Amino acid sequence: MKKSVLKEFALLLGLIVIISIVARVMNGGETLEEYGLKKASAQESSEKASSQESSSATESAVVAGSESSSDEVIANDETVDTEIAAEAATVEIETPTPSPERVTFMENFYYEPLSDEVIARITGISYVENDNISPDELRFCSLLYNDFQGNTQIGEMICNRKIADDVVEIFYELYKNGYQIESIKLIDEFGGDDTASMEANNTSCFNYRVVEGTTRLSNHAYGLAIDLNPFYNPYITYNKDGTTKVSPEGSRQYEDRSAAFPYKIDENDLAYKLFKQHGFTWGGDWNSAKDYQHFERP
Repeated sequence: MKKSVLKEFALLLGLIVIISIVARVMNGGETLEEYGLKKASAQESSEKASSQESSSATESAVVAGSESSSDEVIANDETVDTEIAAEAATVEIETPTPSPERVTFMENFYYEPLSDEVIARITGISYVENDNISPDELRFCSLLYNDFQGNTQIGEMICNRKIADDVVEIFYELYKNGYQIESIKLIDEFGGDDTASMEANNTSCFNYRVVEGTTRLSNHAYGLAIDLNPFYNPYITYNKDGTTKVSPEGSRQYEDRSAAFPYKIDENDLAYKLFKQHGFTWGGDWNSAKDYQHFERP
């Protein structure tokens, strides 16, 4: 009985040894303990690599975010620069090539002979070929002014060379004192239409045209007359039946000059005083008609 038990035990032990050897071969010559240690080490390495990749991804995201944020700052700066440049462009407008004959009274207040570009702009609109005045007798004026919102704008005006000095000096004083003017554009911007310019309350000078209702040339045709804030200071003629014609028609509410309203030109107005000091006459002093917007030099 004992021999039988011993024999069976020996067989079982041999079987265990054989199984152990087979397992070692199948696991690359490693014991189960070695295999377990290696597996644990591999798992730890995998987790470490995963952690490093995650950290690297996070760092990349941070860098990318930083670059994106930087790009946004640059983009914002460029937007601001663009807005500033756009705003400056509305103020700092000059003819492409300044004339060597330019006369500067103060910065942004100057006059010069008409350039080929300006002549091209006005020919067929405010200027037509005639025997009374040539482009050589006219001057292009650049003028700053305060608009009705109190913002600084730059205006363009064409006048006779005889009054160019007066024009830049008068409008400089108006600007310096905060005098408000709604618009100073060449009348060509309105197709040379005096009524359209007045309705837009545009201040202008040269326009080769006749006096309304006559065949006589206006002093505007010679660049010797300026209409200032015309919508609030209309041209009024008197009919034989006692009625009046107000031009522009929409300005009839400003016919009564005893009423108080903004932008009214009268003897107390700064523009009136400056134009008079420079030898201009005022249409508000006329007898047969009243042209409250109008200043001219004989």
